[in-house]
Amino acid sequence: PPDSWVLVGAGDIADCTTTDDDRTGAMVKALLDRQPRARAFVAGDNAYPAGTPSDYQRCYLPTWGAFADRTIAAPGNHDWLTDNAAGFRQTFGVAADAPLYRSEDVGPWRVIVVDSDCAASGACQAGSVQLHWLADELAAHQRVCTLVIAHHPRFSSGHHGPSLPHQPLWETLVAGGADVLINGHDH
Repeated sequence: PPDSWVLVGAGDIADCTTTDDDRTGAMVKALLDRQPRARAFVAGDNAYPAGTPSDYQRCYLPTWGAFADRTIAAPGNHDWLTDNAAGFRQTFGVAADAPLYRSEDVGPWRVIVVDSDCAASGACQAGSVQLHWLADELAAHQRVCTLVIAHHPRFSSGHHGPSLPHQPLWETLVAGGADVLINGHDH
């Protein structure tokens, strides 16, 4: 129904060498046009090859930019290939000194975005500021459904395989009672 809460999206999307982002962007836009309360998400590696401001301008904004105001964005490892994830920050309005994790309510759901690029940010390591914030966030919103978007999967049978460095992030999500985890990375 048009008054339903819908969240739709993808990861690893905008690449100027293919038309896949054009097609998925058109599908997402069509759904958003029919669903006034729907939101889109991107699960990292949003503009190839390196997440530069130019990659976002040339590859992401012409397709997925049409609904940027309704998009919840997570960064990925390709976004971090540009110093301080500058293309991601510029496109999604995140200040240079702000963390890339955050949360918001989407209808009855609490949507939490985490930065899962351990190598670039150290944000998923045990004891990190992000994991302390995440534990507090999960504890404060236990009565609502919780969806988490993080680029890197802890467990995967894809090309990149499972990621042991993401175990502290996984343990925090499990201990905090997160209901659904969306990942990108393994295409």
